[in-house]
Amino acid sequence: MGPRSSRRDDLAPRGRGGDIVVPRIERYLESLETTRDAVLTQMERQAAERDFPIVGPLVGRMLCLLAQSIGARRILELGSGYGYSAYWFARALPDDGELILTEASAQNLAQAKEFFREGGVRCRVRFEPGDAFEILERLPGEFDIIFNDVDKQQYPSAFHKAVPRVRRGGYFLSDNMLWGGRVVEGHSDPTTRGVLELTRLLFRAPNLYTTILPIRDGVSVSLKLQ
Repeated sequence: MGPRSSRRDDLAPRGRGGDIVVPRIERYLESLETTRDAVLTQMERQAAERDFPIVGPLVGRMLCLLAQSIGARRILELGSGYGYSAYWFARALPDDGELILTEASAQNLAQAKEFFREGGVRCRVRFEPGDAFEILERLPGEFDIIFNDVDKQQYPSAFHKAVPRVRRGGYFLSDNMLWGGRVVEGHSDPTTRGVLELTRLLFRAPNLYTTILPIRDGVSVSLKLQ
């Protein structure tokens, strides 16, 4: 047993700018998954080395579950990085399903392609470089799931542009909805305002049923009712 102060620190949320889940609880939850995908392990290692933000395995498993729960066949990510969250979605899709990644960084997309090829799910994935909203505008049809992880100042725009493109019975999902606790600390910076405004829009939308799950940095799950 370590010093008392160390135990208290370990039981405290990570707070501003990081995950809000109690670290010991997060480690316990992660330990419940007895088999790990080697590609996901590589991606998590790279995130640690680059200090690159990813949703992590707890959120990833939830994304996979949500996609499977509605038999998703067409998924769009608004902001994909090098494909960590998308890889979880890809695992849930059938071989003839379609997962579309959007990312401004060509380097990140190139890395994502390698990871997806190594994981054997490349056939399900389409890579779109550039601005996520411009890509969404030119894509046809509806989506079973749209996962929103653009810059937080753009979160309200994501609501207005993406929610109409989700099919009835589908999901609009957004990451970082608790924003390291800043949503309850009275911050007025543009990023926090963006998160708070999206939250207001989601919970007031009559065609959505929304909850925010307090895992990692908070994920909103909005079911499209009509």
